[in-house]
Amino acid sequence: MCNHFILHISTIVHAIFIFDHSYSGSSLYIKICVEKVKVELYSESLCPYCANFIINYLNPFFNNGLIDIVELRIIPYGNAHIHADGSLTCQHGQDECYLNIIQTCAIRLWPKVTDWFPFIYCLEKLPRATAAQDWKSCVEPSHLDLAPLLECSASPLGEKLELEFAAETDRLQPPHKYVPWVLVNGEPLYENYEDVAIYVCKDYQGTKPAPCTHFIPVSKCGGNMFAFCNNRQVL
Repeated sequence: MCNHFILHISTIVHAIFIFDHSYSGSSLYIKICVEKVKVELYSESLCPYCANFIINYLNPFFNNGLIDIVELRIIPYGNAHIHADGSLTCQHGQDECYLNIIQTCAIRLWPKVTDWFPFIYCLEKLPRATAAQDWKSCVEPSHLDLAPLLECSASPLGEKLELEFAAETDRLQPPHKYVPWVLVNGEPLYENYEDVAIYVCKDYQGTKPAPCTHFIPVSKCGGNMFAFCNNRQVL
């Protein structure tokens, strides 16, 4: 997926690599495709650091315009484990497994990020102790439909989709060490994941949006070493 912008050149001597153009008198208009920056969050429900990242670092993208230059994915599986018999164990218990499937169903049923992200944002703001019971309260404010979510999460489809995210997580190279595990254009940010906006601005090859002129680093390598859920830690 890419953004398009029109470049106007009044006098052309040589035109090279013109992808899509139209002539208007002596002027040439060139439509240039600029790839969006791919941001992938490998996450899990009920992880407080994942919730903090979604609420305080991803949600602002939708308010400051950065989402216009970002292709955002969230993969809710994290540090879960599939046993030989096919059963699933999650770091924060069965409530996490259930909420991971709810999130997965929402992402697949409503593919547009502007549809599913408000729902996940709402889920992550719920009290952890009651989120598995109260998640339905996020459906109507997010303008989603409850019935398809219930059907997906209670059917083999929900489990199938979660297993697909499990396989994707397990294929990561390098393997994820903890969650939130954040990739920008395929490169892991490690402990610097809170600087995701800075990396987005750095990698975007088009005209930088206004927010890119205001960001300063909020973390340094090693400065936030324990702001994640590792696979041996239950919080």
